[in-house]
Amino acid sequence: MAGLRTFDAFPKTDETYKKKSTKGGVTSILTYIFLLFIAWTEFGKFFGGYIDQQYTVDKVVRETAQINMDLYVNIKCENIHINVRDQTQDRKLVIQDLKLEDMPFFIPYDSKVNGVNSIVTPDIDEILGEAIPAEFREKLDTRQFYDENDPESEKYLPKFNGCHIFGSVPVNRVKGELQITASGYGYPGKRAPKEEIDFAHAINELSFGDFYPYIDNPLDKTARFDKEHPLSAYMYYISAVPTMYKKLGVEIETFQYSVNDYKYSMTDADPATVRKIPGIFFRYGFEPLSIEITDVRISFLQFIVRLVAILSFFMFVVSWIFTIIDLLLVNILGPKWSLRYQSDSHSHGILT
Repeated sequence: MAGLRTFDAFPKTDETYKKKSTKGGVTSILTYIFLLFIAWTEFGKFFGGYIDQQYTVDKVVRETAQINMDLYVNIKCENIHINVRDQTQDRKLVIQDLKLEDMPFFIPYDSKVNGVNSIVTPDIDEILGEAIPAEFREKLDTRQFYDENDPESEKYLPKFNGCHIFGSVPVNRVKGELQITASGYGYPGKRAPKEEIDFAHAINELSFGDFYPYIDNPLDKTARFDKEHPLSAYMYYISAVPTMYKKLGVEIETFQYSVNDYKYSMTDADPATVRKIPGIFFRYGFEPLSIEITDVRISFLQFIVRLVAILSFFMFVVSWIFTIIDLLLVNILGPKWSLRYQSDSHSHGILT
């Protein structure tokens, strides 16, 4: 027994007679690199989540909604009349819900004149970053900053030919129209001088729902004017869709809307406009569908099962592809093209 050095019930090929394949090694390295790439991609999906967007019928019955507005209008505040009329034949004088300030009318330099902004649905991260609730400030008496009785400064006083209209208006959640008209035109009252009527305007903000001033809307920072026809009517046809954003337990409910605009002038040459009145008209409607945009993440257990399943399937497919390609190379080009073996010029047999 002293001469028995080793015993192996399962004899193996001696390392001297094994031939390593560089082709197979390169294939294995590439396979492992791709496996790492798949794992890295799946980890990114797990931590980053994915966006799920659903269109559903709005199940919540809401009776009212809120319109937020901030406008500069080229007409004096004392000559303005603001109403809301809707399908229910309800008419509401909303000028009491808004704030009106005398101002020298101007169009901000960054406004898009006689056009509408592109309609783009903001992504969920943008909404979370900009959905900061706010309230409109209190009304100011802008004339208090100027001494109109001082004859020396009279020539430096600005011309208060405009009106700053801002605030939030509660309306019935049905089709309706927000009307900004001149006093005495369309409704009884003291008639505004015709030469002082000009509804050129700049819209700083027009939105629905909770007031989030940093969220962009199609009519934000837009302006309209017609220098040759000051007695004009500006029509906006708005379709508002309730939208809910959800991410990490945070829920933000707002509206997005599409808009078409139209303008006509009060000219005697056009019989269709003889009975119409100048003003700014927002015709709005609320869609019965709602959009829910949710940032979704799968559970950790689901992630592990998914990752193992993907990697196992990939290894299974790669192994079969490797085997099939190896057989084809051996049968077509010969054993020396095998991916598993390579020729050894120094070895011609077992005994050499």
